[in-house]
Amino acid sequence: MARRRELRQQVLQALRDHLEEPSGTPFQPAESHHAADLADVLWLDLSKEEARRIFKDLSLEDAAEVLAEGEPQLQERVLEGMSPEELGTLLGKMPADDGADLLEVLSEEFRLQVMCFVDPEEAADLRHLSGYPADSAGGMMTTEFISIRPHEHVGDVLKRIKRDEDEAETVYALYVVDEKGVLIGVLSTRELLEANIHEEVGEIMNPDILHAGVDEDREEVAHRILHYNLGTIPIVDLRGHVVGIVTADDALEVLEEEGSEDVLLLAGAGAELDAIEPLLRKVGHRAPMLVVTVAAGLVMSRIMNYFAAKSGFDASSAGGGLWLDLVAYVPMVLALSGTIGMQISAVLVRGFAVGQIVPGRRFPIFLAEVQVGALLGLFCALLATPVAAVFAGNLQFGLAMGLALFLAMTWAAIAASSIAMGSEAAGLDPALVSGPVMMAVSDLSAVLLFFGSAFLLLQ
Repeated sequence: MARRRELRQQVLQALRDHLEEPSGTPFQPAESHHAADLADVLWLDLSKEEARRIFKDLSLEDAAEVLAEGEPQLQERVLEGMSPEELGTLLGKMPADDGADLLEVLSEEFRLQVMCFVDPEEAADLRHLSGYPADSAGGMMTTEFISIRPHEHVGDVLKRIKRDEDEAETVYALYVVDEKGVLIGVLSTRELLEANIHEEVGEIMNPDILHAGVDEDREEVAHRILHYNLGTIPIVDLRGHVVGIVTADDALEVLEEEGSEDVLLLAGAGAELDAIEPLLRKVGHRAPMLVVTVAAGLVMSRIMNYFAAKSGFDASSAGGGLWLDLVAYVPMVLALSGTIGMQISAVLVRGFAVGQIVPGRRFPIFLAEVQVGALLGLFCALLATPVAAVFAGNLQFGLAMGLALFLAMTWAAIAASSIAMGSEAAGLDPALVSGPVMMAVSDLSAVLLFFGSAFLLLQ
């Protein structure tokens, strides 16, 4: 992690230095500046104008690599204002699968214009890949691979690998097909190098092949690659023809995305939520699950009041109706503060894990999460206040309860953000600390704040 931060700082400093140069000066990244780091810095650390200027100063090859490694947000940023001819030239320098993903962020009209400036053979591959659903094996595969025939000699295959190496995504494995293109075997480059150059491929190939269907779910394909420790897996259509391959790096990316999505959904934070999303989008992703929590809490308050009355625990025996009514809303306060805390923890832990939260951005993200918590607290208070007022038959009680709920949820957001940020700054794993510590601190403090503020307001 420390080495990654150091490399990012080096890239950021190099880009800052380049921005001091006259506009149009070519930018040549150092050998240690990986395209993925360049893409992250352009997206996370620079303004839109700065990112677009540096992107234009890159060579075609470097720009294509950065574009392939970048998130959709970066792609939209640097492609804004680019002509169809310029983008078509860039697509010609990118792997087919990355190019197909890039086309997904373009409008239909602009996509058709861009395809006019792409080489016809490459355009056919891009249209072929774009025709598959994004969540299928076909949507994540590449068509850039080397297939061989069983009657070819090993020496001829080795010559072809040297000739076509740059046109293939990987040469780790070669797939043997018959005259109709049906997959019949697999051969690794290591086996080729160990074989006699005069042997035929059919004599040394492995006919036992692990493959995936073009319509299979991409998560299942990724798990198969991980389970069998594969570098690549061939993708076949219904006729058994090889139409592409999926590589291990694509599988890892899918597993990371699916894992993050599951964690965020489990926390009720929305499947596509990022730590650096705009404020209102964060609120929109998290609010729907809180509606369920508020509704359940209000129902729970009526159930508690009902059984309290049945057991003789009425207003006079409790020292007044205020205590009984407030206690009935404690489950809702606990549920909402816990949900807010889990949402914030999930988003921040994922942000640290994937490198979205970097030095220099911690405090703005902390403030943004607190703002999200305050807005969600206001949203829940507006939902609960009129219902609580009707249940209690007292508008003042409803307003006091709503304001106390808002304060409690805002404090839960501050506590959850502080614990996640503080544990990471202290060198501790935020995923380990944020769970039990966050729940204990936010629940206890939220209930104390709820009761204290409600009693003060009602008095």
